[in-house]
Amino acid sequence: MAKDYYRILGVPQSASAQEIKKVYRKLAMQYHPDRNPGKEKQANEKFKEINEAYAVLGDPKKRKKYDQFGTVGEIGDIFGSRSTRTTFEDLMKDFGGEGLGFGFLDDIFGDRLRGTGFSFRTFGRRGGTRFEAWPGEGINLDEIFGQTRKPYRQDVRYQLSITPKEASQGTRKILTRHGKRLEVKIPSGVKTGKMVKLRNARQLTDGMPGDILIQVTVK
Repeated sequence: MAKDYYRILGVPQSASAQEIKKVYRKLAMQYHPDRNPGKEKQANEKFKEINEAYAVLGDPKKRKKYDQFGTVGEIGDIFGSRSTRTTFEDLMKDFGGEGLGFGFLDDIFGDRLRGTGFSFRTFGRRGGTRFEAWPGEGINLDEIFGQTRKPYRQDVRYQLSITPKEASQGTRKILTRHGKRLEVKIPSGVKTGKMVKLRNARQLTDGMPGDILIQVTVK
């Protein structure tokens, strides 16, 4: 039996595209595993379900076909349509703003990510380091899935917290990006707000032009 995607999202069939988008983002935040301690497995399953529903109802062409025939054939995922892909990019900002992890998405979208060299687990806060994704830093799914073919220069930013002793004496840290390890040399006497630039480092980590900029916080 075909799934009732309107029921899954809890919206009427007459709901506008904007209403569906709003409900999807609300449900995605609600069922994030970090907000469901002890029920991570159930939360993951619910997250998969609402993403499947939004992949259909958030895409005007798929929604029209679904409304007419009750099915869309190959459902695909939220990455298959520019409208749903943009919503997911916004959702990543929501997660980051709330301090929620991205790692669980690797399991949900594992098949889609295979071979891209991208991992949600290493996109946000990076395990074992004190690096954090720059506040407001967007996630560009076109870039990740190779739909933007022409390389373009784009710098990326990180924040790094170090101790007063490390700031006084200078230190070295390791930043891991897309499986590549980069040594970050912090000079002695560094102050909060200092920017350390790794020139053309994205060529190594991402295979495209761009610097990696690291702002230091001493605390």
